[in-house]
Amino acid sequence: MTNRKFSSLVGCVAMGAGALVLAGCPSKGMDEVSGSEVAVSAVSGAINNTETQSPLGFNTLPRERKTTAGLIWDQINPVRPAWAATWTCSGGVLSPAWSGPAGNPYTYTPVSCSMTWDVGKTASAVWSDSFILSYGASCDSTSPFMENQAANCTLTRTTTTNGNTRTLTGARGNTYAITHNTFGAGTGWDSSVAPAPTNDGVMLGCAPSGCSASLTLVISGSHISGTINSERFWDHTVSTGPGGITVTGTRRNRVVTGTVFVQHNLAHFTSQTTFNDVAYGDTACCYPTSGSVTTIFSSGPNKSKSESLSFTPICGDATLTRADGSTTTLSLEQCL
Repeated sequence: MTNRKFSSLVGCVAMGAGALVLAGCPSKGMDEVSGSEVAVSAVSGAINNTETQSPLGFNTLPRERKTTAGLIWDQINPVRPAWAATWTCSGGVLSPAWSGPAGNPYTYTPVSCSMTWDVGKTASAVWSDSFILSYGASCDSTSPFMENQAANCTLTRTTTTNGNTRTLTGARGNTYAITHNTFGAGTGWDSSVAPAPTNDGVMLGCAPSGCSASLTLVISGSHISGTINSERFWDHTVSTGPGGITVTGTRRNRVVTGTVFVQHNLAHFTSQTTFNDVAYGDTACCYPTSGSVTTIFSSGPNKSKSESLSFTPICGDATLTRADGSTTTLSLEQCL
């Protein structure tokens, strides 16, 4: 079984000899990526701020196993894995130096890396900008990590108006890019989604009993889009339902419950994903390691039908059961 989205994508990528060719690749079809996958990527990126990771918890380097990104790289790179290569990385920086709410606003620059093979070919994974972090007045100066923070502390993450883009560039110069823009107001196709997406960013808030007890995650309105060689192939607006998402426990015992709306802006349908006791049991992994989410389609060809995404202890591996009952294996690639 293969990832449906990237099987289609690789087929389009493989059409070019030395360059990506997207003619004949339907952009609306590319937007039909699983609503469950988009919701999980957005939630996972927001809550992963453990002591062993950055405050944003991004997976920064490719994993060794065959991932969906690896399927793309097999098509766009003439370089074979046996050839020696060196990595150069930068970023992973919080600025200014941590001093609590007094230092607001902070910028966090995710890690960007380039790779050079001994045959002279290069490739890279580069972020275009930093994220902006603002801590609430109830936070203290002990740690930038939310699970170590005081009761009622809040952390709001936003982007600039242009968003923050992670671009993978292959050895032939072909590019695959994902942009996260927290200015999501007005970007969704479906005006019936409530609460309506806003530009208020992604916020984590600690419970009155302390951050180690529970957190609330609110995705006010994230506009997430993807391109291949600047050709848009998917576009989504993500927001949480009333009350947001609840995260209980810390480190290896985090459990997530709540609802996320995903507007599929190219294909013009909307889905609602419910997290029921989804566990994040590996502090070195951005994704859930057990449990499942259920997605119900409120519009489009699968209206009133549902799909589910089940997680495994292997980081990023999941099984999607589609609305028609068929199954496929996904390798989750983006923590947004």
